[in-house]
Amino acid sequence: MKNIIKAFGCVVMAGALLATSCTDKFLEEVRRDAPSTDWLSTPEGQASLANSLYLNFNYFFSNESSYCYTNYGTDEFMVAGDASNGMWNDYDARLGSVVQPRVNSNTQAITTFWNELYKNIAQANSLIYFAEEGTKSVALGTAYFVRGFDYLFLTMQFGDIPLVLEPPTTPSRDFTRNPQKDVYEQIISDLEQAYSMLPADASLAKINKVSKYAAAHYLAKAHLWRASEINSAWNEPYKNADLDAVIKYADEVIGAHPLANDFNDLYANFTAYDTSITETNTELVLTSGSSDSEVSNRKANWGLALFTAWYQSFPLMKRDLAGAREYQRMKTTPSYAYFLYDLENDSRFWKSFKTTYAVNNASGGKINVQGTEYIANEYFPSNDGEYLSSMYIINRTDYGQKYFKNEVNVDKAPSFTSYTRTDYHTGKQIPNIMALYIYDDAGNIVGTSMTPDYNTLLAPLNKYLDGAVNANNLGSGYRDGVLARSAEDYFFKAEALIRKGNIDQGLATLKPLRDRAQFKAGEVRDAYVDGGNAYHFNTYKSGLNGFQANCAFYPWNSYYYSLGGWDDEAYRDATNATASVLPVVTSGSYPKEDQAIMDKLGYTSDFDKAMCYLLNEKSREMYGEYLRWMDLARTKTLEKRLIFNDQAYSKDLKDITGRSQNVNGLDYAKSDNGGNFRADKHYYRPIPQDFLDNIYKDGKPLTADEKQALQNPGY
Repeated sequence: MKNIIKAFGCVVMAGALLATSCTDKFLEEVRRDAPSTDWLSTPEGQASLANSLYLNFNYFFSNESSYCYTNYGTDEFMVAGDASNGMWNDYDARLGSVVQPRVNSNTQAITTFWNELYKNIAQANSLIYFAEEGTKSVALGTAYFVRGFDYLFLTMQFGDIPLVLEPPTTPSRDFTRNPQKDVYEQIISDLEQAYSMLPADASLAKINKVSKYAAAHYLAKAHLWRASEINSAWNEPYKNADLDAVIKYADEVIGAHPLANDFNDLYANFTAYDTSITETNTELVLTSGSSDSEVSNRKANWGLALFTAWYQSFPLMKRDLAGAREYQRMKTTPSYAYFLYDLENDSRFWKSFKTTYAVNNASGGKINVQGTEYIANEYFPSNDGEYLSSMYIINRTDYGQKYFKNEVNVDKAPSFTSYTRTDYHTGKQIPNIMALYIYDDAGNIVGTSMTPDYNTLLAPLNKYLDGAVNANNLGSGYRDGVLARSAEDYFFKAEALIRKGNIDQGLATLKPLRDRAQFKAGEVRDAYVDGGNAYHFNTYKSGLNGFQANCAFYPWNSYYYSLGGWDDEAYRDATNATASVLPVVTSGSYPKEDQAIMDKLGYTSDFDKAMCYLLNEKSREMYGEYLRWMDLARTKTLEKRLIFNDQAYSKDLKDITGRSQNVNGLDYAKSDNGGNFRADKHYYRPIPQDFLDNIYKDGKPLTADEKQALQNPGY
C-alpha cells in the first residue's frame, strides 16, 4: 500500500514539499518498516499521530524565526549586537520572497514557518481524513485544533494562503491562494470542531495538552483578528457576531484559568522543570512542554539566549549558567520600554526586565576602588551571586535621580569601572553603572547608556532565562514555551467591548491585571528573581567543571537606585510596607505614561486613545511573548508605532535625548536600512519564492506575470 503520509509530505504546498524529490517510483514504494495507512483507521494509530502533532507547538520556540516573525520590527524590540536578521526589523529590500543576501547562517528564510506549518497541516489532514464519519475523539479534536491554529498563524503573516483540507493520493502542483475570508471561515470551523471534541479539564491537568479552553482561546483570537482593521475591506458583515463570540469565548477561558497570584509566578519563580509555579500555574492555557519530564526529552527553547545582553564584558564577570549564553539578538527599545511603565507602582517592569548582574569572576587580580587597591576576590569574596557587579539605572526625569558622566558607562565593553555608588545590601562599591539619563556636573542631561544603535546596552527581558540547564554555554534552554495564558483573554474581551462602543467597560475589564501588577503591602520592591536563579537548585551544577561557584544572578534590582531612596533605609522600609496603587483608567483619565504615548502618536479620538492604551497595557503585561507584530499588523498601528523603533523608523538614529552621538561624542553605529517600512507592503510577509517557482497552472509552471499576481503587493 502506498504510504499516503509520505506522499503527502512531498506534495502538500509546493514551496514546502515540492522541493523534495517526488518520483512515481518513490510513491509506489512499499515501506515495510513503517505502518500503513490502515493503521490510521484505528484509535491507536490516530492517537499516535495526534501525539506527534504536539511537536508543532514547540517549533515556535525552537529556532530563531519566531522572534523575526513576531518581535522584530515593532515598538518593543530592535536589533541588539547581532544583526543576523536585521532585515526583519528594518523592513529593507533584503526581506523579500527570498531573504537575501544572507548575513550569515543564522539569517532566517521566509519559508521557515510556511514549510513547517504546512507539513503539520498535512499530518492533521491525514488524521481527519482517516477518522470515521461521526467520530468525536480527542485525537481528532487535536488534529482540528492544530490545523486551525496553524492556518491562523499563516494567514496573520501572509494574508491569502492556500487552503488544503485533504491529503492527496497523487502528486499535485496545482495550488492557489484562497481569500482570507475563506481562510478565516475554515479556521473558525476547525477550532469549533476542536472545541466540541477536546476535554474541558485537559489543560488544567496537563497544560501542554490541548483542551476545550485552548480551542476557546484561539476561537476568541480568530474572531477578533477577523474583526480587525487589516480585514476592513471585507469583514463588515462579520463584525458584530465576531465581537460577541470574542466575549463569549474569552469569558470561558478566564473562568477556567484564574490569573496567577503574582506576576513573578508566570516566568520568574522558576526553579525546576515541570514543578515550578511558572510551569504549573492556573493561568497557563497552552504551553509547548514535553509530556516527559526528563530533560533529555524536552525540546529546545531558544528564548534563553535571544534576549540577553553581553554581560561577560562587564567588570568581574564571565558567561555562566545563570546569565545564559548571549546571542544578543533583541534589544529593548529605549524610547518605549523605559517610558511605558509606572516604574514606582507597576511591578511588571521590575519583574520582566533584568537590571542587575552579580560578580561571578573575581580572582586574584587587583582592582582600584576609590583610590584604594584591593585583591578582587578579597574585596568580593564570593562569585556565587552575592555581590553586585553591574546595574542598569532607569532614572527617568520624573523620578529625579541623577547619575553623572564620570560614573556611568556607555560602552558595550565598559571602558572603566566606576566604584562611585555603594550597594546598600553589602556595603561594597558597585563596579559598573549604566543609566537611562547621564548628567554633567552642572546637572544637565548629556546622553544615555541605552542608545538606539546596534549594541547590547539594554536591560534585557528576563522571561526565558533558565538556570536549570544541564550544560554550560547552551544556545537554548528547556523551559516550556508559553503559547497561551488567560491574561490575553482579558485583552480579547476588553478590545471587543471597545470595538462595540463600550469603551469604559472595556477599559475596566483590564483592571484585574493592573491590580495584580501593584506591589502588595509588605512586598520588598527591590527583591528580584528570574529563571537564572534555578542555578542554585540545579542538580547538574556539581558536575560542571569550573562553574560550581559562579552565578550572575543577583537577587536585588535597581528599583531604589532608579527612583530614589537607595541611601535611605527608613524610606525603603516604609515604602516596602505600603501597597502601591495604579490609577483607575477611564476614557476621561489615562495614566501619564499612556497620555504621553497618545500625544506622540497623535491620537485624539476616544476609540484611538482606548486602543492605544490597550496596546500599551498589553505590552506591560505580555512584553516579548511572541505576539506583538501580529497585534500591531492587524490593528494597522505598526507604521505609527515604529517611531519607537529608531533603527526601523529612520536612517538618522536619535536617542531619547535627541542626540545622534553617544555621551563620548561617537556617532551611533547604524546601517542604511532604516525608514523603509511601507504601509502598502509590509503588513504582510512575502509569499515564498520556492512556492511560486514550483506550482503549476493548467499543467504548466507559472509565468513571471502569474507568479507576480500571486505575490503580495510590493514584493
